[in-house]
Amino acid sequence: MLTRLRVQGFKNLLDVDVRFGPFTCVAGLNGAGKSNLFDAIRFLNLLTKHPIMEAVQLLRETKGRSPEPRSLFTEFEGYLAPELRFTAEMIVDQHVQDDFGVAADAAISTLRYEVAFRLAHDDGFERLELIYESLRPIALKEAHRNIGFRVSKDFRDSTMTAPGRRQGRPFVSTDSGTEITVHQEGHGGRKVPAPKSQLTVIGGMASSDFPSILAANREMASWQTLLLEPSAMRSPSFYRDPRTIDPRGANLPAAIYRLQKQEQQSGKVYAELANRLSQLIEDIEELRVRDDPKTETLTLEVRGRNGVFHPARSLSDGTLRFLVLATLSLDPQAKGMICLEEPEDGIHPERIPTIIQLLREIAVDPDYKVDPDNPLRQAVVNTHSPSVVQEIAREHPDDLVYMDEEQVFQNGAKARVAAAFAPAGTWRDKLGSRHLAHGRLLSYLPPNYQFPLDYSEPLRVGT
Repeated sequence: MLTRLRVQGFKNLLDVDVRFGPFTCVAGLNGAGKSNLFDAIRFLNLLTKHPIMEAVQLLRETKGRSPEPRSLFTEFEGYLAPELRFTAEMIVDQHVQDDFGVAADAAISTLRYEVAFRLAHDDGFERLELIYESLRPIALKEAHRNIGFRVSKDFRDSTMTAPGRRQGRPFVSTDSGTEITVHQEGHGGRKVPAPKSQLTVIGGMASSDFPSILAANREMASWQTLLLEPSAMRSPSFYRDPRTIDPRGANLPAAIYRLQKQEQQSGKVYAELANRLSQLIEDIEELRVRDDPKTETLTLEVRGRNGVFHPARSLSDGTLRFLVLATLSLDPQAKGMICLEEPEDGIHPERIPTIIQLLREIAVDPDYKVDPDNPLRQAVVNTHSPSVVQEIAREHPDDLVYMDEEQVFQNGAKARVAAAFAPAGTWRDKLGSRHLAHGRLLSYLPPNYQFPLDYSEPLRVGT
């Protein structure tokens, strides 16, 4: 579970610090930095699976092309950020397994990971050069203090455990900016020459020999950004396809089929998904996955009041997006962070509360312990929709983060960069996040809207 992310020098995120809870809505106008925040999360995810430069190439660009390394740095007239730096605080699953199936137990469940890069040139080509990497334990008292959202004792006891003998000693550290030390953890340590490395330590040394590094890797590898594609969501699944939904929404029939086969009460999964869909489309009465052994395909079908089953490809894009989210909410294998841009896309405004409620149900419930029925899972959305902001500001302002631009001066140059704010009185505000003046939200809210919190405090800058 990602609890805090600080991003420095990345695109228009010159220095942005955001705290995350089980459900987080990042609101703001187009161009404010919402998608760049998601890209920062995705970049950390990619670094757990790919070499550094391959991770760069897999990041999206607005025109659909792979970005050049320089384009990742904050840049404006007379200024280029000297480095990219990402600092993530997280709660990890201590009980992990490496790619060979060897189980291991991390020393602690609360970790702070930091990684930094600079722009380098080799034979006329630009690349990212690793200059810093560290992984450190977060003391239990500090971890409890930094979890600002309300949690039960059962939640804390099932997710946050005290360190053993290791206490504050790092698992990974960087000396003199040139050499990364992987410290022993029931195993001999290792030195890595940072500038020459094509991989991060988290991406290249995730094994049972280094359980805490492996736990951090597994946590960040579970962060995914859903870039749902209508064609992928509409496609049937082949027997050979994975039984989990991918970031495009593919394998939806296979995932539902697996959940149906694993259920203890026959027909429960189909009935629950059909009931969910009926909240959007009243005509939906039944849902099933048709298994065709001849073609070795699984096809999702829905039945309306006329009694006829139709392939799910006949559903609208918005309804299919809703169905993907509903399936994820039922799937205990879907863990980690799920990021979704513009959840309202294709959804009628009257149904916005329904999809917001569904997103909340995807996220872990911090009132209960974490177990297979309550997996440690987060939902993070970004939006510029007044309907979504109104719904969250009215019912759960604690879940709101607002992204906007602010003017800065660097090396005598003036520019506008992203900044993150939290509504007054919310747990983020109390932990020192930048204070959100109510005027920044007025364009999203109806006339004469009554703010549920005290917004009278002046704008201040937190730590």
